[in-house]
Amino acid sequence: MKNTARFKKSSTRFRALKLAAIAVAAVLVACGHSKVAPQPAVRAAHRPNTPPWGAAAKTELRKVLGAALAPAVAQSYDWSCAVVAQNGELLYSDRGDRAVVPASTQKLIVAAAMLAHFDTGYRFHTRFASAQAPDGGTIAGDFWLVGSGDPSLRSDDLRRGVEKLRNSGLRSVGGGVAVDASALSGPELNPFWNPGDANEDFMAATSGVSVDEDTVEFRVSATTPGAAADVRVKPQSSAVSYSGSVETGNVTDVTVDATGTPGIFQIGGTVRQGKLHIYYLPVHNIPHYAGIVLSQFLREAGITVAAPPRAGKAPRDAYTLWDHPSPALTQLVHHMMIFSDNHFAEQFLRVLGATSGRADDPHGIAAERAILKAEQVPAPGLHLVDGSGLADANRVAAITLVRLLAHADADPRGNALYPVLARGGLDGTLKRYHFAQASGRVRAKSGHLAAVSALAGYVNTRHHGRVAFAFMFNGVRDAADGPIVAAVDSIAER
Repeated sequence: MKNTARFKKSSTRFRALKLAAIAVAAVLVACGHSKVAPQPAVRAAHRPNTPPWGAAAKTELRKVLGAALAPAVAQSYDWSCAVVAQNGELLYSDRGDRAVVPASTQKLIVAAAMLAHFDTGYRFHTRFASAQAPDGGTIAGDFWLVGSGDPSLRSDDLRRGVEKLRNSGLRSVGGGVAVDASALSGPELNPFWNPGDANEDFMAATSGVSVDEDTVEFRVSATTPGAAADVRVKPQSSAVSYSGSVETGNVTDVTVDATGTPGIFQIGGTVRQGKLHIYYLPVHNIPHYAGIVLSQFLREAGITVAAPPRAGKAPRDAYTLWDHPSPALTQLVHHMMIFSDNHFAEQFLRVLGATSGRADDPHGIAAERAILKAEQVPAPGLHLVDGSGLADANRVAAITLVRLLAHADADPRGNALYPVLARGGLDGTLKRYHFAQASGRVRAKSGHLAAVSALAGYVNTRHHGRVAFAFMFNGVRDAADGPIVAAVDSIAER
């Protein structure tokens, strides 16, 4: 599938917002600040005493939900819907225990698992290291880049780290850049993903060292009519090259396509004069790519590097030259949920895998299942193959999602999941949901694939406290969003 201005217009804009949010977080962390605005609360206050649902109220709720969702049901070949009260009572179920394709609502599982297994303030650390401390401005051996699976690491973070070492007196590296990506294992791309999406930024590689979400920027700006546009690659390095050109014209219709060789792209089309246009393309063989980029940063800073980059495992007693902490886990999960960031979800899944024996997808999924079991969350028909919900092979039942949400809401310490969810009509992927009665009272995770429309989260009712809901429809896409919004509005006014 081509990465074109027509196809990717909204995705490109959205990607820019995502990366800008990560960049702000990285700068604030580098400056000694740990918060990013808007900063989600670590936990939402627990509200155990809510008015019960009487028989008449429950009957009426089932009636209005059935009517609201009927148009979506009529267009779907499969669906799964459920609503649970704050006290755990099942209020509504229409095939609630039937596992269907969940799309990105599946990210609720990896989010809840990360928040359950790690402290909300947990941070990933990326290090520069060497076998021994520098002597006289020289590192005798290799310059190590050691990853921990941080999904938010940016090339600008690496550049700033290099600048700090340059300012501290480092002038030469006797070996080369060596990249240790062993924190995560498994193939870069999940075999269950659609190969037709391999050129899209939402299907980036997964790696123990992840740079710019394993994508590269093509920045295209118009010059004079009829002349070639200015095309720049960020970060600039010998790891990425392209052939072709973009002409300055009356319309913007840019193509940036991968070729059969990793890191080599073909560009073409026209760009209209005006603002800068940015396209994000996935890169592969990430340890090699990161090594080339970091070597370039060192040389640009005036630090000589004697050998080419390589991949390997850093010495266990390596000397730390620079330590870069990520934003806190709560902020990273918040980012993933707001922007439905597939890359964050996949990195998280393998991090979970490390807690159950191996940092790969199967062990990550095993860790998720173990947490669901420990929290007594039912999982009928559960079948997971990734962390993001990008694969059509995933199956999750609505009852699994609502019980997971309800478990978080029953935590006496407060709900850690609620604050990281997008606010309906206001944040990220939920901006286009136009709620009425539920406006300002719903937090949720949306999910869309070619034939999937789903929404799962919380809505605060007028008289019965907060409820958890999950509505998933297979066989339709945007056509089900209206009925879902109507259903959530119906719950909110109860």
